[in-house]
Amino acid sequence: MNSTFKRMARSALRRVGLAPIGSVVTGNTGIWDGYTRDAMGLAQWVDCDRASLERPQQHPERLAPRIADRTCNWYLPVFDSPYYGGVMTILRLAAQLKSRDGVAQRFLICGACDTAALGAKIGEAFAPLAGSEVRALDSAAALEAIPAADYSVATLWTTAFVLLGVRNAALKFYMIQDYEPLFYPAGSTYAQAELTYRFGFHGIANTIGVRDIFEREYGGRAVVLTPSIDTTVFRPGEPPPATGPRRLFYYARPGTPRNGFELAAAAFRIVKRRMGDGVEIVCAGASWSPADYQLEGVVTTQGMLPYAETGALYRSCHVGLAMMMTKHPSYLPFELMACGTLVVSNRNTANDWFLKHGENCLLAQPTASCLAETLVEALEGYERYEPVRRRAADLIAREHGDWSAALEQVARFMHDPETLS
Repeated sequence: MNSTFKRMARSALRRVGLAPIGSVVTGNTGIWDGYTRDAMGLAQWVDCDRASLERPQQHPERLAPRIADRTCNWYLPVFDSPYYGGVMTILRLAAQLKSRDGVAQRFLICGACDTAALGAKIGEAFAPLAGSEVRALDSAAALEAIPAADYSVATLWTTAFVLLGVRNAALKFYMIQDYEPLFYPAGSTYAQAELTYRFGFHGIANTIGVRDIFEREYGGRAVVLTPSIDTTVFRPGEPPPATGPRRLFYYARPGTPRNGFELAAAAFRIVKRRMGDGVEIVCAGASWSPADYQLEGVVTTQGMLPYAETGALYRSCHVGLAMMMTKHPSYLPFELMACGTLVVSNRNTANDWFLKHGENCLLAQPTASCLAETLVEALEGYERYEPVRRRAADLIAREHGDWSAALEQVARFMHDPETLS
């Protein structure tokens, strides 16, 4: 690494956790809190020069001839749990590469962490990854000592800046699980995140919509990782009771703008006024107090549930609201559909490839009244929408119920990116 990059990276590594992968953010801290302070730091330290941008990033001539002799370096921000959102998808792919193809896996955590504890969590979640090397990139010395790898994968825009400066990689990939510039206002940090799509990395795009953006707008080349669900957790069951209050689930994370919490909160007040004791609104996904958002007596919250318990919660609900304002639908509608829950979501043209109004879900325009009207219609007309729920569950079982097939397509691309038609 050159001195300019090391100067940038030393401080950047302390900041790579500012934006989440999937569902990593917990608690009531928003990624926009203190935006200017953080953006000032990121503008100074998450940096690259023109030479770095012009340097070729792909060196297939360095690949070990045998796939089983290859190594994959994953560049990740610090994370707490391996069971949620994008982190779990990353680890699924790593486990597939290890168990099916014999590719050694190494996890480079961009920041200070307890590597032994994190390694134990990874191995507990995915047995094939037990004993995999975990390193903390928390110093200049750690950056200098990054081992060579056949595959190197950035997993968040800040980690892409770290990988840009690595000079001993054969193939570089970028696992893109959302359009990350939209995690920020249209400003300095947005521009930095957007630049990473022009680094020359091969893309691993979580959904067709994300792939199309990467290829159409940035001239990249990517394989699609088709979102799938864990059928041991998310599966059909007995429908919720036909008598008593109708149960509505919402994945609620205040302070995470892309989940549309503010619109949902306003809609819930209208729903509760209209349905009274005829509706029970249950939230999960983060720890927060309903009283802080004028929702006391309107909703109850269960905080961050253990992964294995989420399926049972979804099956207990008649309707599930899954809001997403960025270019990825999230895993929530897939999981809710698999459990037989009627999905309501906001209209988002980036997700039209999956969420189809009246066919597998109900879609609402993004106003409190429109959302409330759709939710009341879904709750009161739950039985009438049985064909929608059935088609949704069938779609998930048919096209999104096999992680191994989805991951195998990505693995083939990683082994030989030129095979992508």
